[in-house]
Amino acid sequence: MDDAYILVLLASTTGAQECLEIAAIMSRSLGQPLRLLHVQVGPGSLVLPTQEHLSEYEVEHLEEREQKETDMLADLVADWSRHSGLAAPLEVVTGDEWRALRPHRTRASLVILASPHTQPVGHRETLRAALLRAGHPVVMIPPGWHGSFGRRLLVGWQDVLPLRRAVASFGAFLSRAEEVIVIAVQQDETVLVEARKSLEALAPGAVYRVVAAEGRKTATVLLDEAHQAEVDGIVMGAYRRGEILNWLMPGTSTRLIQDSTIPLLMSP
Repeated sequence: MDDAYILVLLASTTGAQECLEIAAIMSRSLGQPLRLLHVQVGPGSLVLPTQEHLSEYEVEHLEEREQKETDMLADLVADWSRHSGLAAPLEVVTGDEWRALRPHRTRASLVILASPHTQPVGHRETLRAALLRAGHPVVMIPPGWHGSFGRRLLVGWQDVLPLRRAVASFGAFLSRAEEVIVIAVQQDETVLVEARKSLEALAPGAVYRVVAAEGRKTATVLLDEAHQAEVDGIVMGAYRRGEILNWLMPGTSTRLIQDSTIPLLMSP
């Protein structure tokens, strides 16, 4: 992708430092520059779950809150730039994340953002905007993540298009990883044949296993395996059943996004 860059979507100061640290690693690994984006939302741009409502006080002070958050983010980014040596100014726009991401659809190779459930009201649709509406591959950083990234990767294997797209999108990291573990949960051993065909060129030393669920949800199995193997990234396809069905009946993607304490490398 000519002139591609990594877009870091900073919804708030919560998780911003963690996102910037991972962004620096990915920028150096891919040889791509960083662009940092923050969106200031107003009452007219808010899309809230039905159980959430802004009080009259919150509406009145939303603009003040957003400006304060922007100022703190600017200071955090300036401090990070000085220490990292990476020049990546913060772009601030108003509106909502989905519309703000539109101009980046054909240029950004991926988007880095913090776990959406950790963000302030008005900024909890960041992942949906980037992944489902704009169609970007996304690296989601959970709160408090500090450490390595991309040295040990776990692939949650299913022979579905979103997972194949994730493998393609993050192939550079799979090929550089010191260890790649491919886990198929509650599937027949024959699925590993297709998994090997898809991954052997990228990760010839990968380990392949089928793991029994034993009454656990698939997301729980993957997280248990990831913690046992001490991986620093989980490669996964997201929302293969579609956005609406996952909203009505939360599946593996929703549970991983909500519960993971390990970075997720996702593609829709």
